[in-house]
Amino acid sequence: MSKPAFSIPAADLERGPKSLTAPLPNAWLRLILADTDAEPQGDGSLDVELMKTGRSVMVRGKASARVTIPCVVTLEPLPFELNPEVFLLLSPSETAQRPHGSRKSPEKPGSPERKRSKKRVNDGDGEDIELSEDDAAKDTFDGENVVLDGFIREFLVLELPLYPRRADLPSEPTPANPPPPSAPVAEAPVDPRLQPLAAIAKRLGEQKKE
Repeated sequence: MSKPAFSIPAADLERGPKSLTAPLPNAWLRLILADTDAEPQGDGSLDVELMKTGRSVMVRGKASARVTIPCVVTLEPLPFELNPEVFLLLSPSETAQRPHGSRKSPEKPGSPERKRSKKRVNDGDGEDIELSEDDAAKDTFDGENVVLDGFIREFLVLELPLYPRRADLPSEPTPANPPPPSAPVAEAPVDPRLQPLAAIAKRLGEQKKE
């Protein structure tokens, strides 16, 4: 998506909280769910409030969408209502926190090794910036506009069932485990003091068979 569908200038939040209530168009839902098995059924809706908390932006509200997903057994489309609660705390990204045109200071020889980076971004001035794993994992905005498109998609995708199955289908029987084989009964050891008597009894038994 080249142009975000749901974006608010961060400067507008300086004057107080802003509400964003809008439909989630069917075409937009179809685009963001293209890599899933979900098929949108009409427009959804978005109702969130954005407010500044220090340098961060808090977003809270809800989204909704109606979709169908194929049954894992019959492949029949099953209807589902997605109603995720939306809650975000967005921090300014690394590029937004650095003054325009500034450069990273070189590391001094012998200084501790920096944490291995997870993501590289361009600061808009021709230089790539390496973000630490902690910074890359944060939810951020670019400092000028709060774009919600990607976050809304994540909340909707997390609501999709992993194994959609028709409720009227019989449950799969659990295979019965065969009883473990019985261990052979070990003969009790003969007391050494009774071994002569056992030998005599054995010979008498053999003579009767003859």
